[in-house]
Amino acid sequence: MPKIHRALGLSITYPDNWTVSEDLHEEQVVGFQIQSPASAFLSLLSFDWSTTPDQAIEQATQVIQSEYDNVEIENFDPELVSHPGPLSDRRGRELYFYYLDLLIRTKLIAFGVPHHTFLVQFQAEDSEFESMERVFDAMLLTLCQSIKTD
Repeated sequence: MPKIHRALGLSITYPDNWTVSEDLHEEQVVGFQIQSPASAFLSLLSFDWSTTPDQAIEQATQVIQSEYDNVEIENFDPELVSHPGPLSDRRGRELYFYYLDLLIRTKLIAFGVPHHTFLVQFQAEDSEFESMERVFDAMLLTLCQSIKTD
């Protein structure tokens, strides 16, 4: 039976064998991670409205590039069609890099809503990412459906 995690004014449905942890700053939740039993995970960070989706994507990219060599980058335009209203300024980027002998794939999606910018990161070893892509898409769908833009 899927579980639901609620934080940052959002809710997300995820597989019941995955685990959740939250990031706190001054006792406030600023993000969370949902980890599969293997290497796959979803991470969500919240920024205030002064951080644009471009800036959120750049910050995440710089962190990954500082930790890993030869990071390959591809930009894409994420279609968040599951959301009933417009999500402003959405951006997407995929990154590929090696950790030990494993090819790691990361997908970053950033979007703005009134008063917030959210950054979602999906990551797994490349072959696991392919098998988890439908799970990631379903999680993103439930997340987008929970966004209130009023």
